[in-house]
Amino acid sequence: VSVLYWIMANAASNCDGCGAEAPTMQCPKCKELSLTPSYFCGQACFKANWGKHKVKHTTEKPACTVETMTEVERKLFNFKGPLRPGLITPRRFVPAHIPRPDYADRADGSAPSEEAARAAKIPRWSGNDLEKIKRVCKLSREVLDAACRAVKPGVTTDEIDRVVHEETIKRNMYPSPLNYYNFPKSVCTSVNEIICHGIPD
Repeated sequence: VSVLYWIMANAASNCDGCGAEAPTMQCPKCKELSLTPSYFCGQACFKANWGKHKVKHTTEKPACTVETMTEVERKLFNFKGPLRPGLITPRRFVPAHIPRPDYADRADGSAPSEEAARAAKIPRWSGNDLEKIKRVCKLSREVLDAACRAVKPGVTTDEIDRVVHEETIKRNMYPSPLNYYNFPKSVCTSVNEIICHGIPD
């Protein structure tokens, strides 16, 4: 996913504002929303074309371009019903100021700190540490409530993922499923016969 996004993000040839070649900046909002990258020749051009360009942020839907299974994996997997994995949208952007877990930027998505803690005793939290846990639980419940409000007939699981991702980021938190052992999205979704760990599409 990250390699595909890099290719998409570096494929610009002309400024979206004035058409000049070799634009030097990318619209950060498009990147944040996982939309088709938009490039501009500079800050002045970006500002001059903002009124026209910002419409894209509310009208364009991210394109589903990323495979979740190879053709070989599809042939070898013992599917129990008619559902098949679909294409998914590119990985959503997490601002740099948000603290990341150790697996966030690892190629294999592994979590060394979690693996090391498996052999340790279960800690008993108290004081300031316990207050931090309560705070995170409260914020996480707010994100869960936002996700529940988004669930309606006809709403895609990718849209629910967008809501969860944006609400999590808004609270300066990292969406914990994202890249955990290479899971490509910010929430696990399950529909119909899928029991658990569905990938939003």
